Amino acid sequence: MSHRTPPARRRLVAVGAAVALVSGGAAVATSSAAAPGSPLKAAPEIEDPSEALRISGTDRYGTAAEIARAFPADATDTVVVASGQVFPDALSAQLPASSAAVAAGLASPDVDGAGLPVPMLLTKQDQLPQATASALEDLAPSQIVLVGGDVAVSDDVEEALEGFGAEVTRVAGANRYDTSAEVASLFPTGLPVLYLATGTDYPDALTGGARAGRDGAPMLLTDPAQLRPSTLEAIQTLQPESVVVLGGSGAVSDDVVEAVTELVPDTTRVFGSDRYGTAVALASTYEYDSVAYLASGQDYPDALTGGAFAAYHEGPLLLGKADGVPTATATALDQLSPQGLVLFGGEGALEKAPVEDALNAVLPVWVDELVVQMLSFNDYHGHIEEEDGTLDPEQDPDQNLVGGAVNLTSTLEALRTRSFDDQTLTVAAGDLIGGSTFVSGLFQDEPSVETLEVAGLDVSSVGNHEFDEGVEELLRMQEGGCHPERGCFEDEPYDGADFQWLAANVVDKESGESILPGTEVRTVDGVDVGFIGMTLEDTPTLVSPGGVSTVDFLDEVETANAQAAQLREQGVESIVVLLHEGGYQTGGYDACEGISGPVVEIAENLDPAIDAVVTGHTHQPYVCTIPDPDGADRLVTSANQYGRVVTETALTISRESGDVTRDRAYAHNNLVLQSIADDPETASVVDKWVARAEVLAGEVVGTVAEDITGDAGGDRGIETPMADLVADSILWGTDGEDEGGAQISFMNVGGVRASLLVDQISNGEAPGEVTYQEAYNVMPFGNLLVSIDMTGEQVKAVLEQQYVPDRGRPYLALGVSEGFTYTWDDSQPEGSKVSDMQLDGVPLEMDETYRVSTLNFLQQGGDSFTAFTEGTNLVGGPEDLANLVDYLRATPDLTAPEDRVEGL
Repeated sequence: MSHRTPPARRRLVAVGAAVALVSGGAAVATSSAAAPGSPLKAAPEIEDPSEALRISGTDRYGTAAEIARAFPADATDTVVVASGQVFPDALSAQLPASSAAVAAGLASPDVDGAGLPVPMLLTKQDQLPQATASALEDLAPSQIVLVGGDVAVSDDVEEALEGFGAEVTRVAGANRYDTSAEVASLFPTGLPVLYLATGTDYPDALTGGARAGRDGAPMLLTDPAQLRPSTLEAIQTLQPESVVVLGGSGAVSDDVVEAVTELVPDTTRVFGSDRYGTAVALASTYEYDSVAYLASGQDYPDALTGGAFAAYHEGPLLLGKADGVPTATATALDQLSPQGLVLFGGEGALEKAPVEDALNAVLPVWVDELVVQMLSFNDYHGHIEEEDGTLDPEQDPDQNLVGGAVNLTSTLEALRTRSFDDQTLTVAAGDLIGGSTFVSGLFQDEPSVETLEVAGLDVSSVGNHEFDEGVEELLRMQEGGCHPERGCFEDEPYDGADFQWLAANVVDKESGESILPGTEVRTVDGVDVGFIGMTLEDTPTLVSPGGVSTVDFLDEVETANAQAAQLREQGVESIVVLLHEGGYQTGGYDACEGISGPVVEIAENLDPAIDAVVTGHTHQPYVCTIPDPDGADRLVTSANQYGRVVTETALTISRESGDVTRDRAYAHNNLVLQSIADDPETASVVDKWVARAEVLAGEVVGTVAEDITGDAGGDRGIETPMADLVADSILWGTDGEDEGGAQISFMNVGGVRASLLVDQISNGEAPGEVTYQEAYNVMPFGNLLVSIDMTGEQVKAVLEQQYVPDRGRPYLALGVSEGFTYTWDDSQPEGSKVSDMQLDGVPLEMDETYRVSTLNFLQQGGDSFTAFTEGTNLVGGPEDLANLVDYLRATPDLTAPEDRVEGL
């Protein structure tokens, strides 16, 4: 499997989807189809990018002429002419060449692709200005498209245009809305996106026209209060897959948006607090390091004609004031970090000192900067299917449905539209596999790898779950080959991951070498960016010890600092750590409130040469700055879990030094909304594996001789046969000397999600047979088995915590393994309900040490069983479902365990 090619990336992402993601946060995103447009064009030639280039004439007509002349000589042989006195016709007149050809009767409206925008000239109503005539002589077009009726542009002007030897075609309607609809009719039907703006006050349409021109899409005007018949008919005829409405409700009423949404459900409103803010919202969908364009937002003609030029070169058009750059515009430019700036109009439109000189003061900083987009996530755990997934209410009060591989890919693709193809990298912080959902886990997580390949993952650290089945299985997942026991799952052997796992702190005990590369260096536009990948040092306590017996897990800080020194010796100055260890915070998904946990101490001690830290493991979302040893703030991020959040980091790097400029870098977390359209390639991959899982789900893994009941759907406060059975399976998987040496095992009833019934037939199996799917239904959480030392007193404390009066469920029972018994007397006070604990008929001694095994969820204090956390000498074990399946295979004809607790 190979990454999607860059041109396909842009063709498969709707503009509306990108706009919704980057400007609307959790707004409803739009279609995944694409504006046909062309590949990105080269920026205009600017002799000195560190100084703004001004294109202007003596007036609006002269400026339009100079802008038209600035187009490349071979850009087109078509020119659009519109009124420079009354602007609405010009707003929607930014025609691509192919649409201009349609207007001239030279092509069919169903042409494949709309092409690039053509120059626009302005005219007076009753006279062709000399500047316009001179430009036409210089440009010598073969086609002139005149937009607007004779009230806007007289017949005398049309006749004058015919004198230039070009074929002149007028496109007009009875009014501005009808003219706009006529222009829109020149576009192919079924376009991915259509832009809609008010026709009564124009600034939103100015910058929207530049965006529409870039995307080969029509800029349609609407009456702000009602959807007029011609506008409605144009939308119905064009059948766009999505509509982007520009401006707030003061510009285009909610009634109009509602009417449009009835026609095109994929309708998104994009707006700012004013005309400048709306321009900024649109500019936020453009690539970092673009050449940017600035025109007056107070008087519009320069922006009209400059919009076509900006659209041709596919750069953002922003609005300024004559006497200064609005704060919103300045902030947008600062984030774009433009590699050149073009001003439209003379000093009457944009004054020199407060605008041009002010921008020239900062342009050298922007031109020196390379903005590398780093998209990151963590703890995917094979969650390839859509689920009823939400973040915690405090993290996302709106409780948006998030996650699913099809949406993760679409979100990544939409965010990538903010970066040039060779300036974006996608990274992860481990636990991509292991502890996975049924479909991916059933096939050894090969489905997880394939979906991540389609998503365009470049590099990831390993996490503890990458070692669930040992070092050899991790190496197989990286390098390829069929599973040594289960064989191949497809016609061809598994070809390995085309992204690289990094394991800097996992070294072979004999050679001292890391089992996988510790670092990877990517060259981005001539600048090297180094990545160091590590898992947490405590990984051996979280996995089965046998699978990692040949390797050592080294200290995270010491390893990262040593690797950073080596990278710097190679000349790499921009360095990012991908670390599978994390922290906790109490704010929203894009916040950092009260950050705590292991990541804090680690981050505070990582070498200052390291510029950013991408973390995981705790399944928490945060975007933090934590001081390095020199006291300088450094970005530390995490993206929740299961592909539900993606972090976008702008690594701003000085081209001169090659190092990240810390105070210029920033990051944001983005929800992976299920409302975004599914990525079709990923959907195909997921459907393939789901269909195969439906077949293998019926594999018989055990048998029961009678019903074994008592799961989380019943009373969780009493001992149940199912909980005792699962406790037996935990003891079976952890009692060997090399497995943990357990003597007693516990299982919470609430974690047992299904019973095993003789007559339960899920996949056509015989009565009493237990299928893989049914086993999965019992234990779907992907917990790990762990073994710890506990004294008899500590075991009693755990059992006493089956009753906690201020817990949501005061009574939560534990299933216990065969051989262990005790008495529960609920009439006794809290803390004194447990007595007569025995192991194989021998009373437990309060000061004696016993080996106890359970789920890591409970060992870490889950369900308020905090006494488990007092255990010591922790040893990891297998994943709970895999262990249960092995137990069922080894012990056929199971019967319901007898009660092991008296009184509970």
